[in-house]
Amino acid sequence: MKMKKMSVIMVIAMCFLWLSACQSDELKSSPSEKVKAEKKELKANILPSDGFIENVGWLSNSEILTVRNEEGVASFYVYNVYDGSSKKMYEVEPSYVSASISPDKKKILIHSSPVSYSAQLTVIDRAGKVQFQEDVPSYDLTYSWNPFNDDALLMTSFSEDWSFQVFDIDLKNGSMDPIEVAQPFVQWQSESSVLYQDWNTEAVSVSAPLISQNILDDEKKMIVGDSVHFNQFHDALLSISPGQEEGPFTYQFIHSNGKIRSEFTVELLSRYSDWLIPFYDMIEKDDRLITFVANEKGSFDTYSGTFSLKEWDTVSGKEKILFEDLPLEPIQCSPDGESCLYGNQLEKGINLKKSSIIQLLKQEGADM
Repeated sequence: MKMKKMSVIMVIAMCFLWLSACQSDELKSSPSEKVKAEKKELKANILPSDGFIENVGWLSNSEILTVRNEEGVASFYVYNVYDGSSKKMYEVEPSYVSASISPDKKKILIHSSPVSYSAQLTVIDRAGKVQFQEDVPSYDLTYSWNPFNDDALLMTSFSEDWSFQVFDIDLKNGSMDPIEVAQPFVQWQSESSVLYQDWNTEAVSVSAPLISQNILDDEKKMIVGDSVHFNQFHDALLSISPGQEEGPFTYQFIHSNGKIRSEFTVELLSRYSDWLIPFYDMIEKDDRLITFVANEKGSFDTYSGTFSLKEWDTVSGKEKILFEDLPLEPIQCSPDGESCLYGNQLEKGINLKKSSIIQLLKQEGADM
C-alpha cells in the first residue's frame, strides 16, 4: 500500500511540474508569437496613400517600416500588418534618399542629402534615438550591413568622376575609417574580411572572380573563379555563375569552409551589357531562397512575358513554385517566412502559405 501511495504522489508531482512548465512557456510567449499562433490575416488598405513614399522593410514578424511625406518632411512610421496599428518613429527634412534596416532589426540607417554632392548618414534605434550621424561628401553612395556584427557597416562614397572611397563604419565606437579595396561594391564576408568581384578594367566582361580580402592584413584569396552576382548571408554565400555557351546559370550556396551546400540552375534574361538577376530574398531562419524566374527565354529589353515566384530549400535543394504569373518587382520577406512585402514600393503583401496577394496601400475609395 505504501508503495502505491508513493507512486500516486510521484505521478501528481510530475503533473504539477509539467503544468508549471507549460504555464512558464506561455508566460514567455511574446505578443508577436501569439499573433503567429492565431494565424491572423494581412490587413489590406492600412497605409494611407497620401504622401506615401515606400515601405523600407520588416522590423519584426508583424511590423514594417513605412516612409511618408508629411508637409515636406519624411516621416518614419511603424505599422503592424495584422492589426493595422501604427506609431511614428522619426522624421528627417525633405532630403530623404533611402533607408535600410539592420540584420537584427534593431537599427535603421537613413541616407539623406541636405545639399548637392553631400550625403548625411543617420543611424537610429527602434525608439528613434540617433546612434550615429555623419556628413559625407558624395555624388552617390552604397552601403552594406555586416551580417556577423550588427554594429558594423561598409559604405562606399562616389565622386562625380566615379572615383570612390570605401569606409568601415563602427557604430559602437562612432568611427568611420577608410579602407583600401580594389572595387567599390563590397560586402562583409566575416567580421574582418570583405568580398568583391575583381572586374577586368581592360575589357568588357559580364562576370569576374570573387575575391575575399582581410581588412586587417590585406591578404586576398579567390573564392569563386567566375561570378556574375554574389550575396553574403550569415550562414552561406550565394554566388551565381555563368553556364557554358550562355546556358543555364548556376546558383551556388557555399559554406564558410568553401564547400558547396547546394546548387540549382536558372535561365537568366540577357541585357545589353550583362544578365538580369531577378529580385530575390533569403529567409535565413529556414534556409529558403524566394526568387523570381522568367517563364520564357530572351532579352529583358524586349521581354513581354511574366515571372514565376519560386522557393528553394538551400539545404536539401528542393524546389517549390509559389506563383506562376507575376510581374517582376522587389520582394522582401518577414523573418518568420510567412509573409512578404512585394511591389516597386513594397506596397503589397504576400501570404506565402495561402498564396494570396493584397494591397497594403489604401486604394482610392477603399474604407480603412
